[in-house]
Order: sequence, then structure tokens, then C-alpha cells
Amino acid sequence: MSRIKSAWELALEKTKDIEVDEAKYRESTLEKDGMALAGRFLNSVEMSQDELAAKYDSYSKEDKAVVKKGIVNTVFSNLGLPTDNLYEMRFERIVAIVVLISPEGSPAVGAIRQIGDLFSQYIQHRTDFVQRMQEQIRQAMEEDPEHTNSTQYAQLIQQNLKKLDAQYQGALDGAKESLKAALSD
Repeated sequence: MSRIKSAWELALEKTKDIEVDEAKYRESTLEKDGMALAGRFLNSVEMSQDELAAKYDSYSKEDKAVVKKGIVNTVFSNLGLPTDNLYEMRFERIVAIVVLISPEGSPAVGAIRQIGDLFSQYIQHRTDFVQRMQEQIRQAMEEDPEHTNSTQYAQLIQQNLKKLDAQYQGALDGAKESLKAALSD
């Protein structure tokens, strides 16, 4: 009679020949460290730029290159069109990260500042448009309240905001490509 093997024994048999690639594991861990470091800095006002710099500088030169990949991933995942003026504080922290990981004189700092200008311009255009539309609705309601369809105005606003978002998203995508190229130098 044959012996019935437990699930544990079967799993051990299947995994006995699997080898761990130590270099890939280390690289993956360092990249995750970079992502976590940037994430902590972006999400915690208690973490200072000096503390961020000290933690980043604690890595060896070889490890910094991999940690930087993780940091860059976090920066790019946090660069999206802002929805309100509250983006400014978070964006300044993103700028601080880019300044930290960029070589002296790198065009990356200029590229990230360009993205900041794009964000400011986007918020201004969006705010101006909504205010103009609200004023037009108000005037139309005063002139002819019975024939003014606020739903129609709301749809028009949404359509135009989508167009505005698409234009600025295209510009942001181009600016991100410039930043990516500058950070890879």
C-alpha cells in the first residue's frame, strides 16, 4: 500500500529545484525601497527634505541607481492633472524629490518646473472656463428663466472640460517624456 503524501510534502517536492536569483531579488527590494521612500516623503509632512536626502544618501552608489528607479516610478505615478489648488504642496514635494535624484545641472529640474507651470495654467484655464459658464447660465436665467435649460448647460460644461482635459493631458504626457529622458541621463 502506498503512502498518501500531504499537501506540504507535495509542495516541497515541486519547489525543491527552484533557485532564487539573489541579484534580481536584491534589485527588486531596492526598487521597492525607493518607491516606499518617495511615497513616505510625499504622504508625510513630518518627513523633511534633509531626512529624505539622508536616507537616499545612505545607499551605496550602485544601490542608489536601483533605488532611484523606484523613486522615479513613484514620481511618475503621482504626476496627473490636478483637480484643485491643493496640488501645490504635494507638487513642491515632487520637485524636491526630482532635485534630490537629479545630477547637478540636469534638465530634469527645468522639466519638472515646466510641469508645474502647466499645472498652474491648467487650473487657471479650468477655473476661468467654469466661472464664464456660470456667468452665462446666470445671465440666461435672468433673461429667460422659463426657456433656460440648466441640464443643457451642464452637458456643455462637461463636454468642454473633457476637451480641455484632453489637451492638457497631451501636453502633460509630452512633458513627462522630457522629464523621463532627463532623469535617465
